[in-house]
Amino acid sequence: MKSTLAGTGDIAPPVAIGGVGGSGTRIVAELARAMGIHTGTDLNAASDTLWFTLLFKRREILSCTDEEFTMSFDALRAGLCGGRPFGPGERSHLHGLCRSERPGHSVEWLSHRAASLEAAAAEPMPPRRWGWKEPNTHVVIERLWQYQPDLRYIHVVRHGVDMAFSANQNQLILWGPSVLGNSEAPSPVRSLAYWCHTHRRIQRLLAANPRRMYWLDYDALCREPVREALRLAAFLECDLEPARPVLDTVRPPAPPRHAGEDLRIFPPDELAYVRSLGYVVDAGAPSEGTYPPRQAQDPTAT
Repeated sequence: MKSTLAGTGDIAPPVAIGGVGGSGTRIVAELARAMGIHTGTDLNAASDTLWFTLLFKRREILSCTDEEFTMSFDALRAGLCGGRPFGPGERSHLHGLCRSERPGHSVEWLSHRAASLEAAAAEPMPPRRWGWKEPNTHVVIERLWQYQPDLRYIHVVRHGVDMAFSANQNQLILWGPSVLGNSEAPSPVRSLAYWCHTHRRIQRLLAANPRRMYWLDYDALCREPVREALRLAAFLECDLEPARPVLDTVRPPAPPRHAGEDLRIFPPDELAYVRSLGYVVDAGAPSEGTYPPRQAQDPTAT
C-alpha cells in the first residue's frame, strides 16, 4: 500500500521511531507498518530495522566525519527505497563495519545485515513511503535531519523510574560513557540519570521541531489505544483504519516496576523531573503519565 499525503499523490515524508530501549517502540512500529510505511525486510522480533543497527549503533558514529555519516545514511535510504545498487565505495564502507564484533553483535551477524542491505538496495521497488524503527535513532536524530530534513521522528516514552528497573539497559551500556561522562557499571541510579538526560534533550528538540517530532507516551497508548493511535495517525498524515487489528493487541499498562523499591536511591531533582512529565512516582501507584505539550503538537489541534 502506497502511503501518500492527504489530498495529494506525493509520497509522504519518511518516518523514524526511537526511544530509550524497552519503551514500547515495537507496537508503534507495527502500527506504522500497518499504515503503509515500509521499514525494511531485515527485522528482529522487536521489529527493529537491523540495517540501522549495523550503520549507526556504534560509538564511532558520534565523532565520524560528514562523509562517513552521509555514506551510512545513503546506504540506509537505498536499502529502504531499493533500485540503486551499491558502488565499490559503498560496499567497502559496509564491509568495514563488519570487520570487528560489537557488544551483542558478532562479525557474522553484522555481515548478514550488510548482505541483506546490499541485496535490498539492488532490488527494484515501486515508490512507497519508507522509514525505520530502531530505539537508538534518538542519539543521532539531529544529524539525521541534516540529511533528511522532512524526516518525521516519533519518540516513544515510558515512565522513567520504571525504566530504571528494566532489564534492558543496552543503551546505557553503549552510550552512557558519552552521555554521563564516566564508565560506571549499569545501575538503576545510572539508568534514571541517562533517561532524564535523554528526555530533557528530546524536550528541547520537540520545542524546536514540533512538526517533525512526536512525543508518544507508551502508557497513554496502552490505556487509550484508539485515541492515541488517532493522534499518531494525524501526525503521520496516515489512515489508521488498516492498523485497527494491531490496536486489538494493545493491553493496559502493566503494574509499575518500581513498586516496592526504595526510591531514596535516586536524586530528588530527577524524581521531580519524572513527576513533571505527569508520571506518578510512588511505589505501588499506577503509571498515569501524560506529556502536557502533546495537545499543542497534535496536528488536528493546530
